[in-house]
Order: sequence, then C-alpha cells, then structure tokens
Amino acid sequence: MAYGEQPLRQIAQQLEDAWNRGDSVAWTSCFAEDADFIHILGGHFHGRASIEQGHRTIFDTIYRRSKNHFEVQKIRFLGDSVAIVFLFATLQTAQPGLPPLINARPTLIVERQGGDWKIVAFQNTLVTPERIPQITEALAEQHPIKGQDKPLGQ
Repeated sequence: MAYGEQPLRQIAQQLEDAWNRGDSVAWTSCFAEDADFIHILGGHFHGRASIEQGHRTIFDTIYRRSKNHFEVQKIRFLGDSVAIVFLFATLQTAQPGLPPLINARPTLIVERQGGDWKIVAFQNTLVTPERIPQITEALAEQHPIKGQDKPLGQ
C-alpha cells in the first residue's frame, strides 16, 4: 500500500459500515459540506444535507436491510491534497423485486480539508453487461439520434 493511502481506505470502510447500519448521518460524515453526489441512476445531489436526505430515504425504503461491500481498486493522488479513489461495490439487497446482487463502480474525488480527507465528488456507476443484443437493438430502434435519419446502431 502506498504511503498516504490508509486514510482514504478508511473512508471506504466508514462508508461501508454506515451503509450496513443504514446510518445516513454517518454515511455523509465523510463528505465535504458542498459535495456533489451522482447516484446510480444519474440523479444529482448537491451538498451534504441533500446527500444525507437522499440516503436516509433509500435506507428506509428500497435499500432497507441491504449490505454493501466496498473494495478499493485504485487510489490516484493528484497532488498532496487531492486524490481519486476507485471502488467496486457489491450490494446485497433484501427487498422483493430487486436483483439480489447489484454491482457498481463508485469513483470518489477526495480533498484534504483542514487536515482531514473529505469526499468532494462521488459518481456511482451501475455495472452492467457491456452489450446485451436484444436490449441494445430495442433501444436503438426506439431512440433515433436527433438530426439523423437512422436509429442508433444502424
């Protein structure tokens, strides 16, 4: 492990522990006050309070009793006070109608603020098969690119 990575790995562990307790306040304690958060479906929360409220909602509903595991895959320092942390997330769900396992790739931009590392941006990307022909073709047929005569994929 490279020098200086441990506090960033601890952030990933804090996020995992908070998620698994369903604790939205602890979840957001790792975030800067003015952080940006892009969730797995592309929605955007700005600010710690908004991020906390969004997570309180999902911890009480769709992801109630879920368990998440975050694996740090790579840390890239962009200087002494900024780093990018690449995670792989494995979410075990407990709600009927959801897949039992959901994988994602959260990317965190962290910044040293007052001696502590804080998440200033969090982008969560759902892991899906790279190409599912039937779905890709169906979407392409229904969604032509504006200004073109052909649907996507043709």
